[in-house]
Amino acid sequence: MPLTIKGSPEFEAKLLALVAEHLGELTVEQDAEWTAERAAAFWRIATPNVRTLVNDVLRGGGYRAAADLRDMGRDLAGPSIALTKTLTRGAVEGLWPNGMPAPVTPEYDREKPSHKKVRGYRMAPELIELFTAATEA
Repeated sequence: MPLTIKGSPEFEAKLLALVAEHLGELTVEQDAEWTAERAAAFWRIATPNVRTLVNDVLRGGGYRAAADLRDMGRDLAGPSIALTKTLTRGAVEGLWPNGMPAPVTPEYDREKPSHKKVRGYRMAPELIELFTAATEA
């Protein structure tokens, strides 16, 4: 993920020299947290399937049971794939780092883990406000 620091050419040279001098001591970690800007970008590039899923989960207060989604006529076969594609596209476009966690995650039936049947979709409570704002913008 690119990092942009704007300043005078003298500042840039000093900063790069300082980084080079301490390169062995530095640890660089990419921030994989959702922000308002990232949520808005996610919403902008999301497919209609992903948008529908996110809206359904938001309307459910952060959780939607698969049975409810099926009753609403929602296709549950592809949302996880579409979510992954949206996250990959955002990473390729430099909107967030690789490995960004999905804002909506499937929950599977714990009693029958080998079936991998989705019980529902959940959004972390701290993401609800960010994604609600993104969908309303």
